[in-house]
Amino acid sequence: MQRRKTIDESIQNGYDFNIGAYISKGFELFKGNPGGYLGFTVVFIIISFITSVIPILGTLVGIAINPPLMVGIPMAAHKQENYSDIEFGNFFKGFDHFAQLIVANIITILIYIIISLPLIFMLGFTFISALASGDADTVMDSFDSFAGIGIWIILFILLFIYVGISLRWTNYLIVFHGYDAVSAIKTSWLLTNKKWFLHVGFVILCGLIMILGMFALLVGIIFALPVIFAADYAGFADVTGLNRTNEDIDEIGSEPEFYSK
Repeated sequence: MQRRKTIDESIQNGYDFNIGAYISKGFELFKGNPGGYLGFTVVFIIISFITSVIPILGTLVGIAINPPLMVGIPMAAHKQENYSDIEFGNFFKGFDHFAQLIVANIITILIYIIISLPLIFMLGFTFISALASGDADTVMDSFDSFAGIGIWIILFILLFIYVGISLRWTNYLIVFHGYDAVSAIKTSWLLTNKKWFLHVGFVILCGLIMILGMFALLVGIIFALPVIFAADYAGFADVTGLNRTNEDIDEIGSEPEFYSK
């Protein structure tokens, strides 16, 4: 597939990553269908809140449905950019790729658990030993001991950030380019690490937009989220050649089903 060839070339040779252009594109896409983006964002926030307050079952449901929901805006933005007319149902097209998305999410969670084990061991062993002693002073002292491994906590936070940035395009590779979960994780890692610090800059800028939304009595978040997701889609589309014209594609008909109108 020509688009996968573009991805391979981006990994091998690098690529331009114009943060400002992607943010501007995000605003442009949002303005093209504000009602749809705002409506879906409200639905997404409500679903996320409900799953977060339900013990255990809510967590399991969230693991299953959050990935398809999180690609909803990018998939709708793609339909909007290429075919102009979109329906509200386009925001839920991520569920067409449910199996691979949930597999990728589970693998990602396992990655975080594995890299967290040393920190869990360091924190847990100290605290559990203090509890086992049954002495209140020892328990209180255990909290003070956490400060002794503060540098390790910072290093693990940086590691989590590195992994999060490296894996952030996994779901897009699944829904837009038809990758399986494992291949998507590997490819996202290689692709984002080619310009890792620029990706960090993009994420920081998006975080600032979210903070501005919070200052606007939280209502601004409803506007900020779709712009951020649309901007992220714009960057991914640019880097992976997603929106090349049919004349640029070697294998007609080999693209994922959602490309059809």
